[in-house]
Amino acid sequence: MAQSFPWPVTDDELVLSNALDDVVAAHSEAGPLEEAWLREAAANLILEAYHQGVRDQGVLAHYALKTLKRGRPGL
Repeated sequence: MAQSFPWPVTDDELVLSNALDDVVAAHSEAGPLEEAWLREAAANLILEAYHQGVRDQGVLAHYALKTLKRGRPGL
């Protein structure tokens, strides 16, 4: 069962969850511990973009993937 995150209770909840699934799918080679870290880091990044006004699933996922690829400090 996938771990859930405290998304805002809005119509965009499915968009947030699907964006997170897209990021995890892009890193399908991750082991269980890496996936747990990836889910948490990606969820935080997705929420960051959401709070900045981004509502598109693809853009949310792309933002998280791009930021993770850069190796953002503190994550």
